[in-house]
Amino acid sequence: MWWIFLPVGAILAAAWFTDPSIELLVSALVAIAVIGIAGVIFTRLTIRVDANGVTWHLGWGWPGGALATSEIERAEITRTSLFEGWGIHWTIWHGWLWNVGGFQAVEITKTDGSRITLGTDDPQGLFQAIERFRKGAA
Repeated sequence: MWWIFLPVGAILAAAWFTDPSIELLVSALVAIAVIGIAGVIFTRLTIRVDANGVTWHLGWGWPGGALATSEIERAEITRTSLFEGWGIHWTIWHGWLWNVGGFQAVEITKTDGSRITLGTDDPQGLFQAIERFRKGAA
């Protein structure tokens, strides 16, 4: 997030010193608030695995998703690329990608063939948890 805050802050400071005005101040505060809220939401991805399935959410619980154990065909450890980026979006290579940083992930293939890829700092642990419950449900 600092890579976003620093350039925006520099641009706002340069604009302020060039032509200080109340309109610029209000615009700057709105921009900072929007970036701050996005930063809080999109800097943490929480993933939970239990007998019911896999649930995940960003920030304070929204946005998020859920997948029942019975819907999981298989899971595998994978890597995303810089080209795929971060955030929530569909990719050709990994289906729906939920990732806040890094390139480690677990790709889940659903019984209908669609895929969801969850970025994680512990792909081995997430994979093992999914497999433990998935095989226990079979």
